[in-house]
Amino acid sequence: MSVPQLAALLHAPQYRPNLSSMIRTAEFYGLKKIYIYDQNDLLLPPGKSKFARAEMEKMARVWTAGAIEHIEVIPVLDVADFLANYPGRKMATWVDPSAKMLHEVQFEAQDLLIVGNEKTGLPEKIAPLIDQKIYIQGHGQTSCLNVAVSFGILMQTASTQLLASK
Repeated sequence: MSVPQLAALLHAPQYRPNLSSMIRTAEFYGLKKIYIYDQNDLLLPPGKSKFARAEMEKMARVWTAGAIEHIEVIPVLDVADFLANYPGRKMATWVDPSAKMLHEVQFEAQDLLIVGNEKTGLPEKIAPLIDQKIYIQGHGQTSCLNVAVSFGILMQTASTQLLASK
């Protein structure tokens, strides 16, 4: 059962294993498309030959456990323009305890779930375009989670809420 209309934006992921995990997670939870701002060229094969492209496609299927064949990956070239024109709410994870705690957020079907990259998160310049900053609260000494883990928690929370409200 897919989550209606829910979509996700991965902002500048830096590591293919995390990107692959997030694509797999999005498809696992029933998303039909995922937007990726790929400033680090992870969607491109490391070489320009036909062999490199074919190998990259094969590895993408392996890395995502086949999920890549069931979800549309849509590159985003201009994040500000994309967010300004996205029709639903923009809901972004933010490493800031003053953001709304995840357990207090009520998701809607047309929400766009956004996560930043592994090192710097989301840039401050897009903060005005975000409708809701979301903080995943931990209880240990580590300040934040791996981006793919954060994305999984976000997807689980949003999809559970939306499926329960049907």
